[in-house]
Amino acid sequence: MLTNAKSNFLGLTVLFLSACPQAYAQNIPTAPRTPTAATQPVGLTLNSFAAANDSLLHRVARTRGQAEARISSFKAVQGSFGGLHRKVRSYAGVPKSVVVVNAGAVQNGSGMVKQQTIKHRYGIELEKIVYRDVKGRKVLTERYEGHQLTRLELFEYNEPFSAPVGSWLLVRGDYLRYIYSPVSLVYKNGQQKSYFFRPRPGGE
Repeated sequence: MLTNAKSNFLGLTVLFLSACPQAYAQNIPTAPRTPTAATQPVGLTLNSFAAANDSLLHRVARTRGQAEARISSFKAVQGSFGGLHRKVRSYAGVPKSVVVVNAGAVQNGSGMVKQQTIKHRYGIELEKIVYRDVKGRKVLTERYEGHQLTRLELFEYNEPFSAPVGSWLLVRGDYLRYIYSPVSLVYKNGQQKSYFFRPRPGGE
């Protein structure tokens, strides 16, 4: 009898212990799952702006690098009134004062690559930088206020024409616009415009 009682007790103990982990696990609250792409609300995302912005910054870095590699000399002009105005012109060769007119486009015979203008107004430093390609065409302009970028514009050309066929514009606040024309931006008809912006968090 004692042996049978011990056997029954051990059998009940094993059954209880095997069932307890399952019962305990069923009572544990599970963490909420991260919503998948299919369940997330459909709306404006950062993907389009991020892709356009990355594409622009890649082009800007390439344009700057090509321009800086061509610079071999510069001229600096200091303004009056305590030096509140300054211009620095960088050249691919020796600076000249010759202007060459070629196929209706005015090109700087001095081979100017970069022009930097710095002004101080109401205690704020204003800076404008203009880059030109080997043909003297304006390819990139940057504007800064207090060393913060406020406006950037990049121009794209098709050879051998002088007028741009594409224009990227980035302004403060993360607004980006791209304009393309298969012929030239001079002609308004046929232009294709795309707009991108980074939406702000709801708390702002």
